[in-house]
Amino acid sequence: MYRVAVIEDESESYESIKKCFDMYSEEYNEVFSLVWFKTGLDFLDEYNFEFDFILMDIDMPHLNGLQTAAYLRKKDSKITIVFVTRFAKYAINGYEVDAMDYVLKPLNYNSFKLKIQRAVKSCRHERRQTVILSASEGVVKIELNTLDYIEISGHKITIHTQDRNYNSYGTLGVIEKVLPPDQFSKCNRCYLVNLRNVIKVVGNSLYVGKDVLCISRTRRQKFMEDLSRFVMNSEWSGGVRK
Repeated sequence: MYRVAVIEDESESYESIKKCFDMYSEEYNEVFSLVWFKTGLDFLDEYNFEFDFILMDIDMPHLNGLQTAAYLRKKDSKITIVFVTRFAKYAINGYEVDAMDYVLKPLNYNSFKLKIQRAVKSCRHERRQTVILSASEGVVKIELNTLDYIEISGHKITIHTQDRNYNSYGTLGVIEKVLPPDQFSKCNRCYLVNLRNVIKVVGNSLYVGKDVLCISRTRRQKFMEDLSRFVMNSEWSGGVRK
C-alpha cells in the first residue's frame, strides 16, 4: 500500500484525483491511501515522514505549492513530489524543489497513470534505500548506507550514523523488524550492525564506521555467517582476518 498526500484546495479537483487513483488501482492492482490537505500550511503542520509520495497543486492561497515544497525540502529531501496545475509554465519551476514531474488539469487518466507509475517506481527504490526510526527529537528518515550500527544500553538506544548519532528508547527487536534482515546482524547483544559498513574483522574486533566493536563468543558464528552471506551477494569491500 502507498500512502499519498494530496494537497489541493479545490474539492472538485481532489475528487478528480481520487477517481484517477481508483482507476489506476483497478488497472494495476495497487492500493493507495489518500490523505487530503486543503492548504500547504495544514500539510506542513502535520508532516511526519508518513507518506510515500505527494501530489500538490501549485496555485493555492496563503502558501502556494512551490513555497510548500521549498519548506518541505528543508525537512525531507527525498520524498517524491508531483505537482498538479492548470498552467505548465508554473510547473517548470518544480526543478527548484526537485519535483519529479507534473500533471496538467483537467486530468487525463492516460497521462496521469504514466506519472504515477514513475512515482510508484521511485517509492519502491526509496523504501529499499531508507528507514524511518523514532528518536528523541521525533521521527527521522535515515539513509541505510549511512547507518553504521545501533547500540542498546538498558532501554536506551543510540543510532550511530556517519553524520551524527540519534538517541531513543526501546528494544533492538522492535528496530530489527523495520531493517532489511540480510543487511543487519547482531555482533553481540548490545550492537546491531550494518554489514555494508563493516570495514574489517580481526579476531573478535569488528571495525565498523569509525568505531571498533566486540564480537561476543556466542554471537560470532552467526554473525560471521551473516557477513559472509552478505559479502557474496553484494559489492562489500571490507576484509576479514582470523
